[in-house]
Amino acid sequence: MRLLLAGISHESNTFAETPTDLDEFIANGFFRGAELLDLAGTNTVIGGAVGAARELGVELMPVVATSAIPGGVVADRVFESVVGAIETALAAERPDAIVLDLHGAMVTESHDDGDGALLERVRAAAGPEMPIVATLDLHANVGPQMLDNASVLIPFDTYPHVDNAERGDEAVRLAVRMASGAVTPVMTSRKLPILPDGPRQFSGVEPTNSIMGLVHEIETRPGVLTAGVCFAFPWADCPFAGMTVTVVTDNDPVLAEILVDEIATFIWARRAEFKTTLWTVEEAIHAAMQAPAGPVVLADLGDNPGGGTAADGTSILWGLIDLGAEGAVVSTIRDPEVVALAFEAGEGAEIETMLGAKTDERHGYPIPIKAVVKRLSNGDFVYEGPMERGVRDTLGRTAVLGIHGRYGADVEVIVCERRVQSLDTAILRSQGIEPTERKIIALKSAVHFRGAFMPIAAQILEVDTPGLTSLDYSRFPYQQLPRPIWPMDDM
Repeated sequence: MRLLLAGISHESNTFAETPTDLDEFIANGFFRGAELLDLAGTNTVIGGAVGAARELGVELMPVVATSAIPGGVVADRVFESVVGAIETALAAERPDAIVLDLHGAMVTESHDDGDGALLERVRAAAGPEMPIVATLDLHANVGPQMLDNASVLIPFDTYPHVDNAERGDEAVRLAVRMASGAVTPVMTSRKLPILPDGPRQFSGVEPTNSIMGLVHEIETRPGVLTAGVCFAFPWADCPFAGMTVTVVTDNDPVLAEILVDEIATFIWARRAEFKTTLWTVEEAIHAAMQAPAGPVVLADLGDNPGGGTAADGTSILWGLIDLGAEGAVVSTIRDPEVVALAFEAGEGAEIETMLGAKTDERHGYPIPIKAVVKRLSNGDFVYEGPMERGVRDTLGRTAVLGIHGRYGADVEVIVCERRVQSLDTAILRSQGIEPTERKIIALKSAVHFRGAFMPIAAQILEVDTPGLTSLDYSRFPYQQLPRPIWPMDDM
C-alpha cells in the first residue's frame, strides 16, 4: 500500500498588510520528496505520519511539506507551487490514499479558503473514490470546500498544540483502513456562530476541558471513527469563520448527525465561559513587581506573531521601562534596524536608538532607548518544550539589549530579525537568559507558551495590548464575517 504525503500550513491574518511570500515558507522549512522523511521523531504532523507509516509497513510517496509563521494572506505563487507539486505527483504515480497536513485558516491572494481550494484541486486530480485524510489546526475556519472534498478532517485536540504527531499518526492509520476497505467513513459537521477568546481555548481550563472531554468520550462509542472541534481563527475575515464540530462514523450517517448535534449543543450552552478578563499593561506590571516570587509571565495578547502580528509591539516594554521593573525580560521584539546597529556596535557597546513599532501603527509607538549590547548571535535554537520538541528554528540575527529604565533598573530585550512566537523556553536559553532566574517575563504569545512556561511560572497574567490579535474584535474592519456571531452580537 502506498500513501501520498504532503502539506502546507498557514494561519492567515487578513488584517496584516504584507502578504506571506515564499521566503517566509523557506525560512520556516520547505521540504521536498525524501526530506519529509527526515521529520520522523519530531512532534509534527509529518513526523507522526512518517512514524505510523513505518510501523504499519506502508510505502510513502512524500511530495512536499511547508509552513510559515502566521501573517498576511499567502502569495498565490506559494499556493500554486504546493498544489502543482501534488498534482504532478498524482499524474505520475497513483497512491492508494492521500494524507495532507493542512491548517484550515489559510487565505491566499485569490482564495478566501486556501485549504478548501487545495483540497478541491487534489480531489479533482485524485478522483472521487480516493481516500483523502487531512489534519487541521485547532483554529481552522472550516468552509464548504474542505467538507466537500476531504474524506475525513482530523483537527488537533490540544491548545497548546502538543498532539501534532498524534494527529499525523491517526491520519495515516485511518487512511490505511479506508484504502483497505476496512471502514467507510461518513463525515458530518455543524457550524457554530462563535468566536471564542483564545485564552479560554487553553486545554487546561473551562469550557474547553469539558468540551474536549465530551469529544474524547464520543470517540470511544461504537461506530465512531473520529471527532473534533475547530475553535476558529477570528482574524481571518472570511464568510465561514466560526467554530466547527465534526464527527466521522463508520458508514452510519444517522449516528453522525446525532453525535455532532450533541457536541454542538453542549458548546452553545457554555459559550459565555469563553469570555476572558484581561489585565491592563499597568495593572499587570504592578502585580508582577509586587509578586512575592517569579517568574511572572505577562502574555502580550495583542501582539502575538503566532496569530500574524508584526511582533514589534512596544506597550509592555514601555511600561516595564517607565515603572522601573527589575529582573524583567521581553521576548521578543522584531527590529532588523536595531539588530544591525547592535552588530555594528558590537558586544559591550552602548547604543541609543528608537526601538520597535515600525511595521504599522497598530502595535504601539517606537521607544527611544539607551541600551548596552549584552549578546549577539545568529538566533538559532531547537525547541525543547512539548509543542514542537526537536524542531529547529531561528530568530535570525539577534541582539540581547540591556535597556536602561527608571530608578536604575535595566530591562533585557531579545531583539531579532524574524517574527517568532515566544512559545518556548529554548528561545531565552539560546540567548544566555535563564528564565527561572527572572522575576518578570513578557512573551509575545497567547496560549502556546503555556506548554513550556507553565512548569516554571509562579503566575501568568494575560495582558490587553494593542495589535492584530486583540480580543476586542470591534477594532477590526470586517467585511465578510458572518453575522450575527457571538460575542460581537447578543445571541
